[in-house]
Amino acid sequence: MAHVGYQRHQRTDLRTPEDLKTPKRNRFFHGKLLDVYHLELEQEYFNSKRWLLNRLVTGPGTVCGLAVELTNDKRGVVVTPGLAIDRCGREVIVPRPSEPQPLPELPPYEENTPRQEYEVRYQDRRERHYYCPVEYAHVLLCYHECEGDPVPALAEDCGTDVVCAAGSIREQYKLVVREGYAPERQAQFPDVIEGGRINYAALVDYVIRPCRALPADCCLPLADVRLRDTGRGWEPEIDHSRRPIVYTNRVLFELILSLMREGEES
Repeated sequence: MAHVGYQRHQRTDLRTPEDLKTPKRNRFFHGKLLDVYHLELEQEYFNSKRWLLNRLVTGPGTVCGLAVELTNDKRGVVVTPGLAIDRCGREVIVPRPSEPQPLPELPPYEENTPRQEYEVRYQDRRERHYYCPVEYAHVLLCYHECEGDPVPALAEDCGTDVVCAAGSIREQYKLVVREGYAPERQAQFPDVIEGGRINYAALVDYVIRPCRALPADCCLPLADVRLRDTGRGWEPEIDHSRRPIVYTNRVLFELILSLMREGEES
């Protein structure tokens, strides 16, 4: 049965993740010229392996922190310090409270017209929407690199001006607020428990599916924001329940202990 399941999954999805490739690392020897290519190859070897394991073994989500909170005027949000793994397996660190990010504006509330038509203009199109006193936005955490620490590039030709180049790449983050709900997490894990025992064949059939493809959008959803204008003031609400989390060893251990205590009490 496991072989049949494997063939079925292979036929329905033949995509190969871009990061699923045989690694290549440096081979050092005396007299080897360590140029930019080989030094970048050294970094890529360790980064790509770590990110691959993060993405396919650990999984994306929040590790700790990263609560989304309203600003004092309730017109924006800030994210508290914390650590996450994005959907491409990269670590994202927020070392201190973020800068405030503005929330989308709603049309003015009108008590007698709870559904008011309005138009949204994009660069290439226009869309008509119907405004209710309640709308939604969601907050995303994204991995972001920026170059820094410029230093002189000393490999120029004789007689030319010395130019500078970035000496480091800083692995930072950025916050994005988008309209609508955060992407919903799909429950894809099969029912592998039968009669109080694990159906190992069903578990194997799940594991031998093709590896998850590298997503086009690696940003991690942190929270939905319910935008509410009640006519008595601006009253948004934060909902963290749709964010994915990383099931660390500590979290799994606490879950096991909770299940054991529940079984003893029953």
